[in-house]
Amino acid sequence: MGRYYISLSPSFSTHYRYTLNSQRYISEVLEPVVLPYLQDLLTAIFQEDNARPHVARIVQGFFVNRQIELLPWPARSPDLSPIENMWSMVAERLTQITSQTATRDPLWQRVEAAWSAVPQEHIQSLFESMPRRVAAVISNNG
Repeated sequence: MGRYYISLSPSFSTHYRYTLNSQRYISEVLEPVVLPYLQDLLTAIFQEDNARPHVARIVQGFFVNRQIELLPWPARSPDLSPIENMWSMVAERLTQITSQTATRDPLWQRVEAAWSAVPQEHIQSLFESMPRRVAAVISNNG
């Protein structure tokens, strides 16, 4: 069993505690969480990485059928994703916590606390950096 994490804005993120497959991604993330969020926006381009559940035909069809625009995502490009920088900040905060945990739940509680401790200004700057990151990829023929 794993955990996965979604972040829709600087102020909204959540995690799930089970293995993610394409069907579960649609029924437990896209339909109940992502769609309502996107419907409240005037315009939106949705960003995902190339994880298997994200690129599955059924998931791609979900977006096509609902006319949701996706940001094209180059393979093997985690440096583009703001979430990678966010995880780096969380990891840095976790190293400041010295206690060890024997089980996953206390560890995840520490991860959540570290995530919550990242200032909103830092998170906002990650989101605002996306146009510059994408422009850099385009200018390098990526």
